[in-house]
Amino acid sequence: MGFFASCELLQLDNFDGPNAQVTGRFLDAKTGEKMGIESSVSSVWDWSTWSMKTTTVGSMVVIEQGWKGNDGQQVSEDQNWMVRFDGQYTNNLVFAADYKLDTKNLPCYQPENVDFTLKKGSNTVDFTVTPFCRIVVDDIHYDAATKKILATFKVELGDATKANSINTVALCANTQVFVGYNYFNLAKDDIGAKREGAFDWTTWSQKPAAQPGEAVTLSIDTGATANAELFKYEQDRYIRVAALAAGNGYNGNNYYNFSKIYRISADFSKVEEVVWE
Repeated sequence: MGFFASCELLQLDNFDGPNAQVTGRFLDAKTGEKMGIESSVSSVWDWSTWSMKTTTVGSMVVIEQGWKGNDGQQVSEDQNWMVRFDGQYTNNLVFAADYKLDTKNLPCYQPENVDFTLKKGSNTVDFTVTPFCRIVVDDIHYDAATKKILATFKVELGDATKANSINTVALCANTQVFVGYNYFNLAKDDIGAKREGAFDWTTWSQKPAAQPGEAVTLSIDTGATANAELFKYEQDRYIRVAALAAGNGYNGNNYYNFSKIYRISADFSKVEEVVWE
């Protein structure tokens, strides 16, 4: 009996495999450019259940439509498709079907048009979204006198009637092209590289880290002990600006919006935008 049971386990099921592929971009409704994000999967301890909980940052949540359970009801199971740091996604193992999009893991408002259809074979599906905020970089350079990397930028609100407070701005860096704020960030000099809002006791109100449209300059000290890991070897570094906008009940998960990623040459003489392939 054990032999026959083993044979049955080796048999293939009779279900067809994935028959579609899809690629696309998340585009800023104002600029038409790809929306930069932070993308990572991590495990954190959940004290409410006393267990490890997997958290997915920077994923598009999709729900396949028309998939019914034994009770005949629509099955609404979240699928997390990771989105690349530059706002582009690809999934080569998906089924041709109707889908619904949820942007709850992305730094943008839920768009109105969330239904899309994938046919068999190759598909291209772009989404136009409004980010919580957007970063406009004016200048990035290295100051040899102070041995600092400086970035000057402005932050614009995506919708001032919703998330309307810029709570944190930061200059992030990594030795690889993947750069985020909570993940893949080796810039530890918070004195110059980060500015946070604070509660103003004189006015009993929250003071933001920056005002919309205000020119902000942040820096990374290449000689600081805290940044030793970032500048241990002579190599290219990658930086980008992060900003957190929240308020009025929006962006309660504190997702950051990001600028484009820039490459700084090993000798600090050249700064150029990274063009993703």
